[in-house]
Amino acid sequence: MKAVRNYSMQYEADLGRIALEGAGIPAMVVGIGTGMEGGIGGVQLLVPDERIAAALKVLEDLEERR
Repeated sequence: MKAVRNYSMQYEADLGRIALEGAGIPAMVVGIGTGMEGGIGGVQLLVPDERIAAALKVLEDLEERR
């Protein structure tokens, strides 16, 4: 698994995870601190190595819609 995005807030990473899972791409959020904030290193969104290109496309589309 590799990080495709770093976020400062957990909910941002969760939105990305939900979008990826909806597109059939397994994803995991790590680095969760207390409450809704990431730890010192923030919150990372991880996907399998072989799905990075597809994940980046989904996340770009998500960001364009905001």
